[in-house]
Amino acid sequence: MRKKKLGTKQFTAALLCLLLMPGFDQSAIFAAKAPENADPAQQLQALDQAITQIEQWLQSTRAQRSTEEQALLASSQQLNTLRREILANQQRLAELERELARLTAEQDLLLADSEEQRAQITSTLRASYLAGEDSQLKLLLNQQDPAIARRMLVYFEAFHQQRLAHITRWRDTLAELAENRASLTVSAEQLAAVDDRLQAQHLALETQQQARTALIASLTSQLATRGTELEKLTDDRRELQALIDEISNIMLDIPAPEELMPFADSRGNMPWPYTGRLLARYGDTYGGGQLRRQGVVIAADTGSPVRAVHPGRVIFSDWLRGSGNLIIVEHGNAYISLYSHNQQLLKQSGDWVNRGEALALSGEDGGTGEPGIYFEIRRNSDTLNPVDWLITPD
Repeated sequence: MRKKKLGTKQFTAALLCLLLMPGFDQSAIFAAKAPENADPAQQLQALDQAITQIEQWLQSTRAQRSTEEQALLASSQQLNTLRREILANQQRLAELERELARLTAEQDLLLADSEEQRAQITSTLRASYLAGEDSQLKLLLNQQDPAIARRMLVYFEAFHQQRLAHITRWRDTLAELAENRASLTVSAEQLAAVDDRLQAQHLALETQQQARTALIASLTSQLATRGTELEKLTDDRRELQALIDEISNIMLDIPAPEELMPFADSRGNMPWPYTGRLLARYGDTYGGGQLRRQGVVIAADTGSPVRAVHPGRVIFSDWLRGSGNLIIVEHGNAYISLYSHNQQLLKQSGDWVNRGEALALSGEDGGTGEPGIYFEIRRNSDTLNPVDWLITPD
């Protein structure tokens, strides 16, 4: 089979960064991907479309962050208003406490006054009882001197009015005392209810504000990450543009031979990259349960040959952070296979490989800590379960 070097890693590295970018809509890349015989201008167009999508995401996320920041500002203003209300209510509560103290002191005076009035009434009634109403009347009627009789009548009237005044005053004091107690109770209950309501509103607003602050921090972090990715892609584009300027008349691609079997036709009949037990299956969680594997990890002795599962062309062969020595083979019709964590790469970008041909020598899988091969199959932006495509072990 013919072998042809692409002559550059810039485009494949940039495309791979987009392909493996967490949360990025990879379908946009494949939808914009140049055809098999794409020239550099078409490759640049695909990269431009990917960059545009990231820029749109950044713009949308910045708008979302702006909305959340405005909501945070509004809630902060509400909190300030609420804090002023709470402060005013606390001041009113302090005033009420002073009023309660005053009313309590007044209540003590009223109680003392009530006791004094009760004692006066008791004394008056006792004196009246001892003197006897009949005796006083007889004494008045037996008087021969009209002047003395008039004076005695005035005296009796004054004594009676004083007794009625004492009783009336005592009755009024008792009523005032009851009203005093009722007023204290109502005021205390009202202020307690207002304080409970304000405190509940304050807590709810603080909780809402904390949630918005966390969301804004998350959006800011995402923007920083995507901003860095965009800068890198922009640098990759600049390098690719320089390359295109130099080799604008040179085709970087060679079409696959017409006799190459379609990848989909080999489903369930492909050999394993290496015959070994599975250390991790497709869909298994890792990273503390936060991530799911998009491929399989196959146990392999260090230095064992890692073989192609289907004929194709190497489109990436280099070290990549998180994947170690990585090799990717394109099989046509948007199908690719990935082989990572290798000890040594045996093929270069642009090489054509046959089914079963050695691509690399196995190393240690970064996820399991054991010697092994990480293997994926993808089509467009979708990862596929390799077990469904490979020959079922005996």
